[in-house]
Amino acid sequence: MPKKIHLRNPFKSKIHRLNGLIRSKRLPNNPALCQSFCDHMTYDVGTLPPKVDLREEMTPVEDQSTIGSCVANSLAGTYEYLIKKATGEHIDVSRLFIYYNARLKDRDLKNVLRARATKRKTLVDVEDSGCTITSAIEALSESGTCLESLWPYDHELVNVRPIDEAYSEGSNHLITEAFKIDVDLHQMRSCLAQGFPFVFGIKLFPSIRRAEDFGHVHIPSKSDKIKGVFGSHAMLAVGYSNRSKAFIVRNSWGEEWGDRGYCYIPDEYMTDKILCYDVWTIRQLANDNFSNDHWDQEDLIDYRASASCPDSIDEDEDIQAIEEVNEGDDDEDTQVPEEMNEDDGHEQE
Repeated sequence: MPKKIHLRNPFKSKIHRLNGLIRSKRLPNNPALCQSFCDHMTYDVGTLPPKVDLREEMTPVEDQSTIGSCVANSLAGTYEYLIKKATGEHIDVSRLFIYYNARLKDRDLKNVLRARATKRKTLVDVEDSGCTITSAIEALSESGTCLESLWPYDHELVNVRPIDEAYSEGSNHLITEAFKIDVDLHQMRSCLAQGFPFVFGIKLFPSIRRAEDFGHVHIPSKSDKIKGVFGSHAMLAVGYSNRSKAFIVRNSWGEEWGDRGYCYIPDEYMTDKILCYDVWTIRQLANDNFSNDHWDQEDLIDYRASASCPDSIDEDEDIQAIEEVNEGDDDEDTQVPEEMNEDDGHEQE
């Protein structure tokens, strides 16, 4: 059974799910969904503003709780933003609808590959085991998404096929295009300057727990790298700051985490091709074209300097905050083995 990795905060009685991202090993089959963003950049390095911040146009930060739906949360946030920018309307779309259909595509591909390898047909059930960004993008293109009120975020529904009415409504809310972004500072910043947030995968270390109160994500230290990666996660970049040398990132652990649900990840971390991967942005309409009212030419705040940190850091507490839970263990506390690294798990990084 798949392992669930949790980050626990005993002081706030909060549990955050990790390892909900499975690294994509393929591109979408539809050419419109695997365009290169490099071919669509409109700003060179010299014309980029010092700061971009899309947070005012974003819908409220959601909490994925103990469900491995970080990819669906990130893409739902993107879709809601696109609707709000285009129409001024604030809608709440179903994250579980996106998550289910993404896993369905991952499962079908896994069944095909397994049948080829074993020469016999076998079926793998849909489980709360995370999903790939590629399959989630394809699911949004083929099945769209429905409103949260039609298929709510209920733990009891996580592995249940959505009702027919949800699919009927989803067919009216499809995306048309997706763009693959290189792990490159210029491309990432240009995407944001053009008004499009991007979803990305990132390898996290135990030190991520220190971002709980202030949103300051640390560059992995030598000690972090020796201990190894303990989880993969999908997040949504919604801005950047030259002054801070960091990206402004929307998480899916609720508004009590970090800086009202957001964090600040250093450029050095975000542009590390080993630690950051699967970077994508989507469009609802082919003619989406947003103004530059989200540009900030002054860039007065250094988010990393203003994010207060404790005077002393107990790295043992970082490890103790991590739990590895077997599927169906009902959230039993289990210490993560010291030898755990990024190669553990089911093709997750």
